[in-house]
Amino acid sequence: MSDDPKKTEFEKHGEGKQLSLVREFGLFIMQNKKWWLVPILLVFGLLGILVALASTGAAPFIYTLF
Repeated sequence: MSDDPKKTEFEKHGEGKQLSLVREFGLFIMQNKKWWLVPILLVFGLLGILVALASTGAAPFIYTLF
């Protein structure tokens, strides 16, 4: 990363290392204090895991829970 005086701060940040989607979203929640999003994301994550497991051999064990 060069220290070109003609580059704006936005351009300098654009050349930096990119964060993963999960880390970027976590930083968004912490910086903007959107703590009410955490339970929603957990429910979406659990539903995603449930859908993924429903198509495997674990399906009969999952259906007995409901």
